[in-house]
Amino acid sequence: MPGGPGGSAAGSGATWAPVYADLHVHLGWAGEPGGGVKIPAARDLTLPNILKECRDRKGIGMIGVIDAATSGALTDLRRLLAAGEVAELPGGGLAYQGEVTLLPGAEMEVEHGGKPVHLLGYVPGLRELEELAAWSKERVKNTQLSTQRHHHTTAAELTAFIGSLGGIVIPAHIFTPFKAILGAAHSIGEVIPAELWRFVPAAELGLSSDTGWADELPELADFTFVTGSDSHSLGKIAREYNELYVAAPTFTELVLALRGEKGRRVAANYGLDPRLGKYHRTYCLTCDRRLEGEPPVLTCPVDPDHRLVLGVVDRIRYYRVLQGEVSRLPRFRRRRPPYVHQIPLQFVPGLGKKGLERLLAAFGSEMAVLHRATAEALTEVVGPRLADLVVRAREGRLDVEAGGGGIYGKIVSE
Repeated sequence: MPGGPGGSAAGSGATWAPVYADLHVHLGWAGEPGGGVKIPAARDLTLPNILKECRDRKGIGMIGVIDAATSGALTDLRRLLAAGEVAELPGGGLAYQGEVTLLPGAEMEVEHGGKPVHLLGYVPGLRELEELAAWSKERVKNTQLSTQRHHHTTAAELTAFIGSLGGIVIPAHIFTPFKAILGAAHSIGEVIPAELWRFVPAAELGLSSDTGWADELPELADFTFVTGSDSHSLGKIAREYNELYVAAPTFTELVLALRGEKGRRVAANYGLDPRLGKYHRTYCLTCDRRLEGEPPVLTCPVDPDHRLVLGVVDRIRYYRVLQGEVSRLPRFRRRRPPYVHQIPLQFVPGLGKKGLERLLAAFGSEMAVLHRATAEALTEVVGPRLADLVVRAREGRLDVEAGGGGIYGKIVSE
């Protein structure tokens, strides 16, 4: 069964428990009536609801809210701080009832070569978040809008500014065809110069890739990989997440883990089988079908002039050739934590809402079901058939059909 390594910091004798972290969650509503975050997300995706969901159902210890710099979210954060529902931590982040740490962040869009690029920026606390919001206000049209284009701003300028606040930048869903750094360029270095990589300790893989695929590109050896849900609803929080080996759930400890310093590290990535991602393989828009064949598939076999959406694995294989030919980056493989292909409980065929509620009532959280519940204990709660499906889902052993062209893959059998 997948699970978290306990352990001791070198030479300290201190035992650390694993912390589960989802660093990419959107808001659907924030602030006063009329102040909602403008993004197609569920309206119940508010700051208080996200924190309660992580505490009461998910078992997530660190949550990155990447619409926190919008005007409505800042209003809500100030209100929660004034009411004593959250408190700023000395190491950065905001603690919710001592059980969940909110990491304030912003997903920001810049342009590179005429194409949009999404970057996730995280800062330690409210003061830095307010500075980021003020800086962004001069560059965006509407401070209520999530992931808005920062006009006349480069990725380098954005990264340098967030670094000056003591923050970090993580390129979002790096391989997706639209609005990703490797959708706009052949390498990260084309968009964010290497001299600024000290502020970029990690890259987010996205739903259509995993460690095995991403490690085919030599440039990415410089970055830790993270997995995030990019959730637009409460139920999808932690459909992808990370297991962190840290001394405490704070911003400072997160940065140490991403950099692999002082014994802190990302201990595991948990994510969907990449075939379930909606951009896994190349898709022909003209033929309206996913294209098969050994990647990279770069043209439609029916007509090379047909319009395509290049698949993530096809893009990786294509870029691997380009980086191998033009890059002088050293070809070494970083030691990576395990990437566990895991199907979220909501996706388990036949489990349903009532079955999920029984599991949560019995074990306390989704993380407990996925990491600690034995097959025997699961059987007592939902019966042998569903228990077997849950075990196979958390071990990534359900059969799936690949997605592409904006259409998610699917579980094809039990």
